[in-house]
Amino acid sequence: MILTGGRVLLPEGIRDDVDVMITGGRITSLPPRTTGHVGTSPPPQETDDRDPSPPPRPTGDVGTPPRPHTTGHPDGVVDVGGRLVTAGLVDLHVHGFAGACFDAGPGQAAEVLRGLARQGVTSVQASLVSASVERLTELLAAFAAVDRTADDCAELLGLHLEGPFLAPAQCGAHDPAVLRPPTSADVGLLLRHRDVLSMITLAPELPGAVEATGLLAGAGVVVAAGHSDARGDDLRAAVDAGLTHITHLWSGQSGTVRQGPWRVPGLLEESLAADHLTAEVIADGRHLPPALLEIARRCVGERLCVVSDGTPGTGLPRGSRYRLGTVTCEVGDGVGLVVGADAFGGSTSALPDMLRHLTGDLGWPVPEAVAAATSTPARVLGLTGRKGTIAAGADADLAVFDEGFHPWATVLRGRWIGPEGIRA
Repeated sequence: MILTGGRVLLPEGIRDDVDVMITGGRITSLPPRTTGHVGTSPPPQETDDRDPSPPPRPTGDVGTPPRPHTTGHPDGVVDVGGRLVTAGLVDLHVHGFAGACFDAGPGQAAEVLRGLARQGVTSVQASLVSASVERLTELLAAFAAVDRTADDCAELLGLHLEGPFLAPAQCGAHDPAVLRPPTSADVGLLLRHRDVLSMITLAPELPGAVEATGLLAGAGVVVAAGHSDARGDDLRAAVDAGLTHITHLWSGQSGTVRQGPWRVPGLLEESLAADHLTAEVIADGRHLPPALLEIARRCVGERLCVVSDGTPGTGLPRGSRYRLGTVTCEVGDGVGLVVGADAFGGSTSALPDMLRHLTGDLGWPVPEAVAAATSTPARVLGLTGRKGTIAAGADADLAVFDEGFHPWATVLRGRWIGPEGIRA
């Protein structure tokens, strides 16, 4: 397959003079665009990196998206008509989509992964909410047996256990009844399924948390701090034991307190001050106001990941109800809310919605925002060079966006998933 006619976001910036050649599920080369455009689409024009929109349409064609042109090339040639082509998005933290939830097991997981693929999300770390260790072990075993690269589904990179080793005072949408400190026996049960367990979020201040961090990190699991009342000493001890990541800044994190006249930083401030930890933000325009997103951007920089924290409420109308484990939530005004509590119940937005907010509303440069949803999350999981980039040798996972990061088509491990009737 060859993608032509696009504004291609490469590590060095947006280019409108290269094509993307794909063979056998991988990007094989980025040849110069020397043959010109086929079909009726106009050639792309130079635009500001802050503007993800395609070039202006000719008079009489306004509002009508150009149809891609396919040729007789055996693997297909698609002209994407000046649209933005990025690496496939990588979501490190997502619970569900359009009524389906990873907590229900592999059956609903396929629905989530298929729906996210249509959003340009090509790689997913599935997040499970807090439950008993026994239940989580059952789910890990079930997911270990599934095909992680099923047709038309985003690739399942692994499972992220968001709990149950969390602080009850910072439970958020997690059921406090199932929260508990970790034990070595708990960790041993979970590590029986190391092949599918990729990340765990825990509260570093809990008894046994530092020891658990060492065991998990030693087995190659990414350990993150979150839903926690930790202070600096707690975080530093966990970092020394192998913790490398921070789960959704400002959400479920302790802040500065006063002890007499002294200010004592919480997990939030310690995370922002760290110079080596990666960290997440939920950029749905509801969880965090613009000022906090800007603080995260300035403090964390290229270590910042954008995650959706998407739930089964994503894509459902306002008032729809869904469950996160045992907790009932409802779709509110652009966000999930825990029914009967003053707490968010995850987000109801997918990653393209986050990118639209960051670039369109807040003015972040397109390359910077997209990196936070592609190459940086790939780096968190040790997948640099394979995921989250458009480069020779990388997996052929691509997203094609209309103006304002509205998903138009996806290339999933070299397979074209686009508008109905359009084939590569």
